[in-house]
Formats: sequence, structure tokens, C-alpha cells
Amino acid sequence: MFVDDHHGTAASARRALEAIDTSPVGFAIFDRVLLTVHPTDCAVREYFAQRLTGLGAAGETRGAARLPASPADLMLRMVNHMVDSYLELRRLLTRQLGSLQSELLDPKSRFGDWKLLLDARNILHMLEDTCEDQRSAMQEWIDALDEWPTEGVAGAQRERELLRLRSRDVLEHIERVLTHVRRLEHSAEVAVQMHFSALGHRTNDIMRTLTVLTAIFLPLNLITGFFGMNFDSLPLIHSATGIWAAISAMAAVGVGLLVYFRRKRYLGSSLRK
Repeated sequence: MFVDDHHGTAASARRALEAIDTSPVGFAIFDRVLLTVHPTDCAVREYFAQRLTGLGAAGETRGAARLPASPADLMLRMVNHMVDSYLELRRLLTRQLGSLQSELLDPKSRFGDWKLLLDARNILHMLEDTCEDQRSAMQEWIDALDEWPTEGVAGAQRERELLRLRSRDVLEHIERVLTHVRRLEHSAEVAVQMHFSALGHRTNDIMRTLTVLTAIFLPLNLITGFFGMNFDSLPLIHSATGIWAAISAMAAVGVGLLVYFRRKRYLGSSLRK
């Protein structure tokens, strides 16, 4: 069976995506031997080599009791350790996407980390595919356990039941990671949709404000254009108070339109929030 081993972490949440890497690990299970096929820098191999060396040291009776009962038990422990590393990766991605979403939905900032957001979504897709492969491998392993020949020895039957329970526990962990990854994917997609929706609302508010200002100044331009015509018999043009009458009329029209539009909620702070 083949699963993936996660190795490498980032020094900060901002650079976490650059350090994520996975590599395939293969297992061949025999009666007393477990063969693994892995890259040279496999962190899981080093972890279990040191752990088993310490547990199997002379005089560690408590450690000897925690040694794997069989190669299959050791394989399940290694797979469970890989899944636990994905749980840590899940927390890193949650923090990373949380910071990106906060910046994405901040109305005062101009979001420009689209490449980083795309990389995060690609990592989530890759992690989802990896978990799908792991789930299929574990399900095939559980089916293979059910097809093993029945043994009359009580200890062997008990060992098989323990392997089945541990296998289902590992499968449940994989399901948890897969569920959370899909939730993060959905959350990222919703954040992008909310960003463009908020951007559309801000654009509509700007266009509404410009339209209202145009509607206010349009009658004022009409008044100035009327009195700017080259005719000698225009009203108020030869009067000393004509300029003040025109200014008063323009101010009354402008203020009246401004009050009208504010009552209609075409202007106001509630639309710009």
C-alpha cells in the first residue's frame, strides 16, 4: 500500500505554503518484517527509527510494552503519524487562509496577494487528493484484513481485532483531515465571492454618489447656461440684485436636491459601510 508523508514546515505562517511538500511511502508487510520504500529524507522513517531504538533498549520494560506487536501494527503507527502531521498542516493552512481572508475582506486595503491565495487553494486540492488516496489505501487494507484466513489461536484473533480497530481509527483521522480540508476550500471560495461582491457594492456606491452629484449640478449648470446666453433682454440681467437672486436660486435648488437625495438614501454613511 502507498500513502504520503508530509515533511517540512515554514518558519512563519506567511511562508508556510512554500515549505509544504509530500512524497510517497510504500509498505510491504510480511509475518515478521516490514519493508518501506521512501525518499532518503523521510522524516517518519527517522522518527520511528529513533523511537524504536529507544523503546527497545535494554532495561526499558515500560518501553518494551509499547513496542509494536507486529509489522502491520508498526505500519499503522507510521501511517497514523503521517496523518497527525497533516493535522498540524491543517492548522497552518487555517491560519494562513484566515490572514488572507481578513486582508481580502478588509474594505480599507487593496488586496494583491492573489498568487498566494491561488497557491493556498492548490495546496488544499493537493492535500485533498492525498487524503483521498490514503483513504482508499486504508479501506483496501481493512478489506484485506477481513479476507485473511481464520486462525483458531485466540491470541491471533485478538491481534487481528486490534489491527482492525487501529485501522479504523486511522481511517477516521484521515476522514477528519479530509473534511476540514474541504471546509477550508469552501471557506476560501466563499471569501473570494464575498470580496468581489463587496467590490461590486463599493463600485455601485461610487457610481450612485457620482450620479447624485451630477443630478445636483445639472440644474445649476442649466441656470448658469440660461443667464449666460448672449441676449440683452434676459430677466434680472440689468438688475443690481440679479446676481444674488441667481445665487439664491442655485443654492435653494442644490440644497433641495441634496435633502431629497439624502431622504431617498441615495447618499449617507449607511451606504458606504
